[in-house]
Amino acid sequence: MAIPEEIIDKIKESNDLVSVAMQYLPDLKRSGRDWKACCPFHHEKTPSFSISPERGIFKCFGCGKAGDVFKFIELMDNVPWIEAVRKLAQRAQIEIPENKSDIIKKSEKAALYETLESAANFYNKCLLESSKAQTARNYLSKRSINKNSITKFKLGYAPYGMLVKAAFKKGIESQSLIKAGLIKENDSNNFFEYMSDRLVFPIFDVQGRIVAFGGRTLSDRQPKYINTPETILFSKSSNLYGLFQTLPQTRREREIIVLEGYVDVIIPYQFGIYGAVAPLGTAFTQLHAKLISRYADKVTLLFDSDDAGRAAAKRALEILIENSIETTVSFLPENVDADEYLNAYGKESFIAMIKNTSKNAIDFIIDECSKNINSAESKAKAASEILNFISKSPNPIVRDEWTKLTAQKLNITESAIRYEFAGRKNFRRSAAEITDDENTQKKEKLFYLPQENLIKIALSDPKFLKDDISDVLTDPFCAKIFEMARLGKDHAKIMNALSDDEKESFDKLTSDMPNYPDADEIFNKTVKDLRTRLLSKEALKLKEEVSQMLSGQKERDQTKLEKYKHLTQKLKGSKEII
Repeated sequence: MAIPEEIIDKIKESNDLVSVAMQYLPDLKRSGRDWKACCPFHHEKTPSFSISPERGIFKCFGCGKAGDVFKFIELMDNVPWIEAVRKLAQRAQIEIPENKSDIIKKSEKAALYETLESAANFYNKCLLESSKAQTARNYLSKRSINKNSITKFKLGYAPYGMLVKAAFKKGIESQSLIKAGLIKENDSNNFFEYMSDRLVFPIFDVQGRIVAFGGRTLSDRQPKYINTPETILFSKSSNLYGLFQTLPQTRREREIIVLEGYVDVIIPYQFGIYGAVAPLGTAFTQLHAKLISRYADKVTLLFDSDDAGRAAAKRALEILIENSIETTVSFLPENVDADEYLNAYGKESFIAMIKNTSKNAIDFIIDECSKNINSAESKAKAASEILNFISKSPNPIVRDEWTKLTAQKLNITESAIRYEFAGRKNFRRSAAEITDDENTQKKEKLFYLPQENLIKIALSDPKFLKDDISDVLTDPFCAKIFEMARLGKDHAKIMNALSDDEKESFDKLTSDMPNYPDADEIFNKTVKDLRTRLLSKEALKLKEEVSQMLSGQKERDQTKLEKYKHLTQKLKGSKEII
């Protein structure tokens, strides 16, 4: 449901971008009419992030991120646009009218968040005060987890079968506990509590809301670690333990360390090493990579040095490289966990260990794949595995450099490596394998890209909205955005008027707004080129038909002949071939 435009305006007017940004950027300082800070969206030492209070927009001249106060919250808190609007509405105490289904859905989620928060408070209190939690407290002491960390990560203990009773006393019904993933009901109508007799690790989303729990057994019971089940609030493949607690520092440093477990995350934080996160008992996923990319430009994988750790590092590395995230790989000494190393040797030694053992992505893969080369066949197999990895990078420059390095490291001619690479179906298919539909889609995409650039330029400066370029905007989405912008709708009102799919497309389109020093020249040239290409396309449609008319194979149509003549005259001097 679209929010009334007057409500959008009211929310925006009530949330001054500078005051909102100050809550996230402690280094934000006035600079003349504007405000400046180091960009929270990429790592930099010299401030290139600027806010214009007069226009109510931000812009980073380094990474290109730009937008209004809604976009700022969207990027900083990693939330959809509508959630950013709701958050700012709440900040300004403005009520957003909602339909019945929205209210029901929202109230259901709110109830689950409250149930999970209540459970976390119960578990935490039990850990701190219950005599039943002595084993849990002893375990934390043994792992050197202090009271500050217990508070920061809201650790807890779940006495056997006690949560349901405590929840009922607070008026929380069993169905809420089931939907929140805290209990399940068996065939005998008895309740099983997932976390019973376990040390409890609450799992927070990036907004600081508890969405699930992880638990470690304090006995010989298996499995050693479990998570509560997936719910409408929680998916283990799209959450990372510890990310919320370290977000302020991660936003500044733009670096993340991926480790394997809960305690591996807590102890580095305790030592003042920020950016440590861990997957939640699952392999590293594309969603994890997407989440990391919002907050970090560099990632270090720090896993166990055994075969399982190396295999996990390789899988995670492939996913991170697919998402163009610069990644290094490091391994802990054999049979030593991250927390054990830190407690034994301290912060400086830990950082030095990572630095001294780190390998960049391609060096790690080459070393892993070339361990057992003892023949031409084994060398060919190693090269094939390495090329499989290289092909995952979307960056042609990276692929080219890594291909050269592979040839050098394996002592193979570069031409042999490139010949092998060129023949790969997953890298370059023959023309015969590419369908007509794919060719059409590719051509249309190439034609739409300049139109997207026109929209970006037009949105960056209202003067470009004065020109009528509707004739070159053949992409319906671009045409729709341009028309709304010409009608005076700003980013927020355009976003509010779009469907969910269109919101996502518009979000991607406006995430990186280029800073063109010669925007006028680029805009005019792009419009001219697009008009030329449209004329050329029209002429090409007529060309074969006209040829048949001139050769007598088809009856002459003077109207079409005149039209073709007119088109070719207009295209004279153009680089387009018809």
